[in-house]
Amino acid sequence: MKKVFIFLLFIIASGVNADRLNNIPQKVKDNPILAHYLSLDEILLNRNYNRDFTPTDPPTGVIRQTSEFEQMEGVLVVYPLGVPYELIAEMSEDTFVYTVVPSYLQSQCESNYQSNNVNMENCEFINSPTNTYWIRDYGPWFISVDNEIAVVNFPYNRPRPDDDDIPIEVANHLNLDLYGMDLVSTGGNYMCDGNYIGASTDLVYDENTNMTSTEIDQLVLDYLGIEEYHVTIDPLDDYIKHIDCWGKFIDVDEVLIGEVPESDYRYEDFEFVADYFATQTSAWGNDYEVHRIYTPGSSYQATPYTNSLILNKKVFVPQTGSEWDDEALATYEDIMPGYEIIGVYSSGWIDTDALHCRTRGIADRNMLYIQHDPILNELPYGEEIEISTEIIAYSGEPLYLDSLKVYYKIDEGDYNSITLQPDGQDQYSALLPSIDPESEVSYFIHAADESGHSMNHPYIGSFDPHVFTVAENPNPPELVVDPTSFNLEMNVDELQLETLALSNPGGSDLEFTTYLEDPVTWLGYDLQSGTILPGESIETNLEFDTNDLEPNVYSTNIIISDNREITEIPVTLTVSQTNSNDNMFSDKTELIGNFPNPFSLSGNIRSSQTVIKYNLSKAAQVSLMIYNVKGQLIKTLVDVSQIAGTYNIMWNGKDAHNKKVTSGIYFSKFDVYENGVNDYTSVKKIIVLK
Repeated sequence: MKKVFIFLLFIIASGVNADRLNNIPQKVKDNPILAHYLSLDEILLNRNYNRDFTPTDPPTGVIRQTSEFEQMEGVLVVYPLGVPYELIAEMSEDTFVYTVVPSYLQSQCESNYQSNNVNMENCEFINSPTNTYWIRDYGPWFISVDNEIAVVNFPYNRPRPDDDDIPIEVANHLNLDLYGMDLVSTGGNYMCDGNYIGASTDLVYDENTNMTSTEIDQLVLDYLGIEEYHVTIDPLDDYIKHIDCWGKFIDVDEVLIGEVPESDYRYEDFEFVADYFATQTSAWGNDYEVHRIYTPGSSYQATPYTNSLILNKKVFVPQTGSEWDDEALATYEDIMPGYEIIGVYSSGWIDTDALHCRTRGIADRNMLYIQHDPILNELPYGEEIEISTEIIAYSGEPLYLDSLKVYYKIDEGDYNSITLQPDGQDQYSALLPSIDPESEVSYFIHAADESGHSMNHPYIGSFDPHVFTVAENPNPPELVVDPTSFNLEMNVDELQLETLALSNPGGSDLEFTTYLEDPVTWLGYDLQSGTILPGESIETNLEFDTNDLEPNVYSTNIIISDNREITEIPVTLTVSQTNSNDNMFSDKTELIGNFPNPFSLSGNIRSSQTVIKYNLSKAAQVSLMIYNVKGQLIKTLVDVSQIAGTYNIMWNGKDAHNKKVTSGIYFSKFDVYENGVNDYTSVKKIIVLK
């Protein structure tokens, strides 16, 4: 199918003539109405289609896109329906069903709902025309901006103007702020984890050829708060290239991926995407747990089991009468304990168009949000175990303080609870009592507020808690240094900063002291001693200063003495006399730029950094700062008085909180002050890659 579709695009790009029209797939020719794929008329129209789309400035504040498995206040569907009435009735039992329907059809819709046992008290109607019922694809994307739900609109990747306007209609109906992200997209080709990570197939690249991948990453960061955007192949190998046809986030650190038999020509592609996610790090810092569900769909019998809908504590799974239906339900029951798994039969489900495509959850405007990075690894015996969390009531209503609990159990025992104590600004924490070694601890967080909302973290609570173990004996501390040696070449009268990272992958605290084996004047450092906690790392800046040095080779050793052993880091500095006009110190104050540019955040600490170079013609107060494209200060690198000279300042791609920045465009701003008055300013672009 992919080959046919690519050939179709080739025809369009080359100019359609009568002979070539005969080669267009028969199913497109036979489709006089709008379908999930493009009709023949739409294919021809889409070449020069001008979408009526109004972009806006991105939201400002803390942006977080909500996930499908968070609390929903309702679900969107379109009438005439693309889903069975039985599904509408089931969803209306405990959540609102928002039906998009033209006003002239509303009474008909209501009558059909009533005759099919739909709870009309949980129904609302949004009067608007639509072209199709695939509201997953063109419906609104919901984000949280400073803890208030808003809508993001985008140009829909179909020439269907009524569908394309639905995010606007929904935002108006719910009285939500609306933002326009100028990225051609479709909701079926997008999923996110609610913790700043999203994923799509490379269809997003195919449909936005006017942008680079870096520019697309910047858009989803600015409008959706997505800091890591996984874009991968489409293993299904069909016309639609939607990620929900074969994959699904079912929790922050769990992904469901379809599976086909080894005899299927797509088998290696399915295994590729499964292996890809299994080797990626979730927002909680652990590797994704990848679950598989058997989807050996064919033209004779569809098995679209990843195209399911999570709606609060229910999961609706499409059923087609296939022999694999029961196994699919059993898979969901196994990997999503605590949820009610409900099969929904329809003869209209196909592998590229099922239940998920025709519904869309609405994020709860008054949700009770619990942010918590769980403990998932092994902890050493004898240390205090702190559970810290942020709890925010979007409703603005107060929390019930006596409801704020950590529920925990040891091994197969009963759950106990301990009350969370406020730490200020929506922060709460609790210390678990001493736990015996070789114990497995399961826990979840609970909270309730005066709006009537009650929430757990993880969402399903005691049925699928966070789990960690307590070791019998703590692993010994371990020191890892990066780099293991320094070998620098500098000219006379230069200053250069380097970074030394010290990590402790061991299981207990590492106490250390640093000193130089042979004290020298040309090497300074700002960290003499300290403690590195298990699994953590620290960085220290080393300052190499060749002022007053003669051309020569200098050496010393950095000695790190910890509570296990002594580590030596050889340092060699080769000082050369300036021998070219390019390297000579200039009597002109200027920001020269950075090298390399672009630079990548991947790799070791030496390769994932850039050096910013500037000249200073006379002693002055100097500042060198990094800003993002929004003009926000990211980090101050220099803010001191300096003598005349050439300076090389390293930036490791981290912000003021020592977190790696996202890929994109940044700016170095160099200011020189004399007697408190700005005497020189220069700004240069820095490009950061993943």
